[in-house]
Formats: sequence, C-alpha cells, structure tokens
Amino acid sequence: MKLYSKSTGSGPPLVLIHGGMGSVNHWDRNVGALARHYTVHTFDMPGYGESPWIPKNLPAEDFYALVLEGLNDIVPSGTFRLAGFSLGGAVAAVCAARLGARVLKLSVMGPGGFGGVQPDLGMKKIPPESAGEAVMRDVLAHNLRAMMIADPAKVTGEAVDLHLANVRRTRYDGRHISLTDQLMAQSLKQMTCDVQIIWGAADALCIPDNQARIAECRAARPDVRIDNVAGAGHWVMYEAADEVNALMLDFMK
Repeated sequence: MKLYSKSTGSGPPLVLIHGGMGSVNHWDRNVGALARHYTVHTFDMPGYGESPWIPKNLPAEDFYALVLEGLNDIVPSGTFRLAGFSLGGAVAAVCAARLGARVLKLSVMGPGGFGGVQPDLGMKKIPPESAGEAVMRDVLAHNLRAMMIADPAKVTGEAVDLHLANVRRTRYDGRHISLTDQLMAQSLKQMTCDVQIIWGAADALCIPDNQARIAECRAARPDVRIDNVAGAGHWVMYEAADEVNALMLDFMK
C-alpha cells in the first residue's frame, strides 16, 4: 500500500507519525524547525488523511504491518530517527521495537498504549455535514478544548481548520490500539534505541495522571528520558511548539 507522504529539509532522516483522527498536519508547527537539521518525512497512516482507505476495524497487527511497509518505502535502507504523537506514539513504539537497530532514536508525544477506558471529557458528538460548517466548527472547537489543547486561547481558527480537515478524512478507528494495555511498556522493553517521551503536564488523556504513566514507563525502561511541558495539553507539539521543538532537537542530536 502506497501511503501519502511529504519530505522536506536536509540531513539524516527523521520520520514523524501523526495521532488518531489526524494527518500530517498534526506536525505543522514542528516540521520547519526540525527540517533545519534533518530530512523530515511525514506521512498519513492507512485510513487517515490522503492515504488509502482500509476497513475501520482492521486488526492492530495488520495495521502495524501496513505502517511498517510505509516506513520501509520512505526510508528503504539505513538508520533513521522516529517520532510519534498519541496513537502514532504507540504505533511508533511498536515499529521501533520491531525495526531494532534501524531506529536510532524514538521521541513520542502523549503516547497511547496504556490500556484503560477512554475518559469522559464531555466531548460533543460530531454533527453531520448537513448541520452546516458553523455548527461543525463550534463542536470541534469545544472538543479541542476538552481533549487536545489545555489553554482555551490557543484553540484558534487555525487549530479548528486543521482538526476539521482531519475529521473529514478519518476512515480508521485506532482507539483499540491506543487503549491496548501494556502496549507502550512492552515496546519499551523490546526496543534498543534511546527513547524520549514528552507529555503536556495538563494532558487530559493521562488517567489518573501522567505521573502514573511516567512510573509505568520507567519501570519498563529506567533510562527513558521524560520531558513534561508545563501548562500544555495532549496536542503538546502544537500548543507548545517552540518548547517541544527544542526538546526534540536536544534529544535527537
């Protein structure tokens, strides 16, 4: 399966994997800074963005196989650096574990793969297109404030534009991957590369809190680097782009 991808910059390869109900645009505020040091590759996972359709309930193992195939198309040989966000963080961790020495460094933001149930964040149901774009945008802005971005002032028209584009193009439900118990811990135990995890300290998806998730990760991999970004929510690399870009570059060098 040929996945939609974009590449920019120069230097060693760095591949970025977006989150659930997302696309390459999850990294819009990061690619420029990273591309000054790396050849940055972004791609839409199967069933997202501009990549091909797949069954909504495709089993996780089949999904991983398609992503690994895509990674091998983008970087067909040699080593590379890898990063992932949310669902993409869990997927990136699985890929890093399976690719072994090919992945030099792994950086993940607000990763899934800790099990549990989706918390009740007061999200609103996405309306049909027939409700009109104004209604749709109001609902998406509410949901961004509830789950993705901690500072309401940063839920801008730009953020809603990106989220709206993603909602309209999502055809796969990756929650069964994000909510897989011990997926992140098991991957951390298996991979050989250095690992960084970046969390927004106000990430609404960290249940009961991100300290519990940090403890689980350190138990699996004591040398994991943990960076907490004060005041930021789940979509941390968008909400606190300058800080996250600096943290990633410091780790990746």
